[in-house]
Amino acid sequence: MQPHWPLLFLLTVVNLTPCALAESATDDGSVPVIDARTVFQGAMVNQMAFLAEQDEALSVGAVQSLIRRNPAVLTYPESSVLTRGINSGAIWLVANVLNPTDDPILRRVSVRTGWLEQVDFFFIAEGQLPQRFIGGDRIPLNQRSFAKRIPSADYPFPPGETRLLLRIETADPMVVPLYFSSVAASHRREQSETAFYSFIYGVMFALLACSLMLFAGLRQRRYLFYSLYTGSFVAMTASYNGIGMALLWPEAVGWQQWAPPLLMLCFASSGLAFATNFLSTKRRQPRLHKTFQTIGVAYFALFVVFFALGEQGLALRLAFLVAPLFSVLMLYMSVSSWVAGNQFARYFMLGTLASVVGASITASTVTGMIPYTQLGYYAVDIGMVVDAILLMLALADLVRKNEEARTAAEQNAQTDLLTGLSNRRGFLPVAESLWSLVTRKNRNVCVAMIDIDRFKSINDQYGHAVGDKVLKVIADELYRSRRRGDLLARWGGEEFTLLLPETSEAEALKVAERFRHNVEQLVTNDRGKVIQCTISIGVASRHSEHVTLDQAIAKADEELYRAKLQGRNQVSFSRMSGKSVENPLPAD
Repeated sequence: MQPHWPLLFLLTVVNLTPCALAESATDDGSVPVIDARTVFQGAMVNQMAFLAEQDEALSVGAVQSLIRRNPAVLTYPESSVLTRGINSGAIWLVANVLNPTDDPILRRVSVRTGWLEQVDFFFIAEGQLPQRFIGGDRIPLNQRSFAKRIPSADYPFPPGETRLLLRIETADPMVVPLYFSSVAASHRREQSETAFYSFIYGVMFALLACSLMLFAGLRQRRYLFYSLYTGSFVAMTASYNGIGMALLWPEAVGWQQWAPPLLMLCFASSGLAFATNFLSTKRRQPRLHKTFQTIGVAYFALFVVFFALGEQGLALRLAFLVAPLFSVLMLYMSVSSWVAGNQFARYFMLGTLASVVGASITASTVTGMIPYTQLGYYAVDIGMVVDAILLMLALADLVRKNEEARTAAEQNAQTDLLTGLSNRRGFLPVAESLWSLVTRKNRNVCVAMIDIDRFKSINDQYGHAVGDKVLKVIADELYRSRRRGDLLARWGGEEFTLLLPETSEAEALKVAERFRHNVEQLVTNDRGKVIQCTISIGVASRHSEHVTLDQAIAKADEELYRAKLQGRNQVSFSRMSGKSVENPLPAD
């Protein structure tokens, strides 16, 4: 027997260990009791008790002994979710789970917060070895008891009473929504969360892709800053809710610890960069713009200092200070810009207000300032989606306004401001297109050049203001006299040009004569003085398929000169021979 005494001693220690750890199973009723048959639909921290570690980490045995010796160390939360703020130290949750049946009852215990650094689950049943499950983003994904972003443990509670202990530690805001449910109910909850985040990220990625395409096409930095703003938000939330570690960096524990505060600063800075660019603060409010730049550099410098010192808690406090501060600054900028008359600021103001309200509600929820609710927990995501959509509407509105301004500028460049007719720049592209079309189809087309007779004497006698008035009156009459489909433009000075597609020589002469007659009947009054004018017209037709528009205009100009030489107030037409016609047709 003597050679076997070490083995007997080891077996004795192993058998006594669960008894020691479970010594508080028979307490004075200070530990809450949970019925294992109950499936809680929501978080249920208020069904447990908790105690906070003080100066040093406690072991399971130390916690058990502490509860047994002094039940007053336990606190009984009233809320279904426990919140204790940033860098608040480790806590222990404790409850006895009673299974009054003869069969084990499988339950999933989970803490549905993705940023907790370490969560340890202990299940201590009488007569059985204690079981431990570990989770949290301090542990690589493949080393967790369940390779999930959410700390979880599946345990078949045996008949009788089982002590449930959880140790939770994090430098981030302590938010403990503890769930005690069936595996199927947990799956449904995971599917609901997956659908929510899929919607959020789907909207954000769509807006991100749209803004990047706009940046690639327009090369305006505001679209790049908007892309950084939406992209940093996605990265920040993915680092916090554990999706980033689960999908992108499952082994990068160090990065996971520092990613949330760093990405929060990046999110705030990119948002401020977008705001200053979109609202043109560098031009409108240069001092405020410089102040924002200084604050941004100072905050990043502080983060580098905290990182070098390994002070993750201080870095988190800095990030949680910066994010709402920058949101308030963005709101202030948008309001002041809108009050100053920047019409594009209205969307920005509403969007920023939505994100500020959402972020404030979530921050107040996770820090315990207001009671925990699911809506409050997700308020920052909802507010940010509203913000991103409204900001994209603002950008789209800006694109539309710029396009309208560009179109108006192009139209102004092609329009004569005095008469409202097309100028030479606006006339030629359309005329050349029509000319090419009728040439390909071998159809008739004519060109007329029109000039106001003795217009210089009107300017000299009455002044340029009266001359402009006469020019406008004649231009209006020419526009009214033209046929639908004819192209009329001011060629320069007191000269006009007219393109008559699908028009024979006889029809062109008829139209030209109507112009001449109608202008001859016009009367312009200026301070009691009656002013009448006449016009001379030269007409040319496409007499050969090889004739270009420029050649036809030159020919019509020659005929106009001929009409002037022959006494003015007449129509001159020549196809080949240069024949001149004076009043060849009666006026309509």
